[in-house]
Amino acid sequence: MREGVAVIVGLYFAALIGWSLYNFVRDYRREGSEESRYVGARSFGTGALVATFVAAWASNYTLLAAAESGFNFGISGPIWYALGVGLPLLFFVWPVNLVARIRESMPEGVTMIEYVGRRYDEKTRLVSLVVVMLASILYIISVVLAVGIVLSSLLNIGSNTAIAVGGAVLIIYTALGGFEATVRSHVYQLAIAGLGVAVALILTAREVGLSQFVANIPQDSLNVLGWGPVGMLDFFLVLTAFTIASPVIWQRLFAARDTRAATRAVWWFPFVWMPFAVGAGIMGMAAARLLPNISPSSAATDLVVNLFPTWATILFLLGALALIFSSGDAAINNVASIAQVDIVDNYLGASLSRRQNLYLSFALQIGLGIVGIVGALFIESILTLLVINSAINLSLLLPLYLGLLWRGAHPTAAFWSILLSLGVGGTLIVAGQGPRADLAAVLISAAVFVGLSYFLNAREGAAREPAEGAEGTAQGMPGVVIAVIAIVAAYGILYAVASVFAQAVLQIPSAAMYPLYAYALVGCVAMVLVLPVFVLRASK
Repeated sequence: MREGVAVIVGLYFAALIGWSLYNFVRDYRREGSEESRYVGARSFGTGALVATFVAAWASNYTLLAAAESGFNFGISGPIWYALGVGLPLLFFVWPVNLVARIRESMPEGVTMIEYVGRRYDEKTRLVSLVVVMLASILYIISVVLAVGIVLSSLLNIGSNTAIAVGGAVLIIYTALGGFEATVRSHVYQLAIAGLGVAVALILTAREVGLSQFVANIPQDSLNVLGWGPVGMLDFFLVLTAFTIASPVIWQRLFAARDTRAATRAVWWFPFVWMPFAVGAGIMGMAAARLLPNISPSSAATDLVVNLFPTWATILFLLGALALIFSSGDAAINNVASIAQVDIVDNYLGASLSRRQNLYLSFALQIGLGIVGIVGALFIESILTLLVINSAINLSLLLPLYLGLLWRGAHPTAAFWSILLSLGVGGTLIVAGQGPRADLAAVLISAAVFVGLSYFLNAREGAAREPAEGAEGTAQGMPGVVIAVIAIVAAYGILYAVASVFAQAVLQIPSAAMYPLYAYALVGCVAMVLVLPVFVLRASK
């Protein structure tokens, strides 16, 4: 173990736990609603929302999985990872402002599952709850695994020990803090992470020699389609589902001060996030050239440990921990909100005092963290876990999207669409079908959801009105159904074309690395210098 580094890490952990303990005592003493543990005072403006969006999204999947993609697929990794994850975020605000519709449908909402129950019915709510809990548990496992990878590299200890120690700190910090405390800490966690990635990019260029590195990139690493056309299409599809069906994003939309702040934050969200992905992908490319025999999932951490001076290694890995903890606390807090609001309150009908709810929230988050620690001991690839995690959300994509836009979306159609899509897609994934499983899932979801909705509405004689509490969420737009069918059909055609040209090559000049590098570096530096100031000014 590196004793000196352990002291610094210990101080960092102590600061996190101390901040959370302070907020736990404050919440215990003050009066307030149960939901404040999960959406705060609903007072977050654009700056704070951007910070918490990015901090929760730029997680282990960004720093470690993006580096893994660069290691495995060359320049295709950072380019497609950034676009594949970043662009679907814009679907919340373009071409239709889903943010406004979500907030109009549930001005006092706490969880995404609440919306499903109000828009459809209880059986649809139940099957959605199962999907979300399954996907969220996989996500928490990936977070704990990432904590273990980073902490193992930082302290030079065994991975299982690192998973147990890091996971325990994550659990305690999140369970004590609550939503508002963790969101406020995200601004500063993000600044640490941005500084860490910026320094890592500078030192990578210095250690390797940027011009030498660019000039010596192998030709197969300059293939923009190196990820594979089918894999790239599949990644975009499952990340679209992962985005629209992300309960963490919905929770933050409910916590916004108003719709304008939420909408502006989502517009800024992908552009602030993408420099992290591009920077991590470039580090993965450098690791593939300099350390070809390492595990791809630890490309970023092994690169800094082997090449950087100690101070820079500590800074980068602390930044990585900051991002991972930010995504971890967001996921654990969100799942606890779903467990309490949608299971304990709505299904069990338990009537608890505010302090009892506080203790229950604490216990739920402890339990979720323990599940994450146990699961992380048996997983290796974070990128693979991301794809599986996102694929589970495919069953919710169309019921959520069309539920917000189409008055004719029928509850029974939504239920069978989710159930059949998850069942068939999951079976095919287990059978090793990968992208074919995701294609089948989305085709089944579209056919069952749209077809059964029209059939049932016709049988009932008229389109069903939205359930109580969902007024304003669907605007009687049959054109949206045509558009969705056309998009799903176009995806199927693209998949067929991509399968035919699975070995296609599109090489670009190695000089293209320079603007990619500049974009990542400038973006991370701006994160450090601009966002904290903007947030502090907005809070005054």
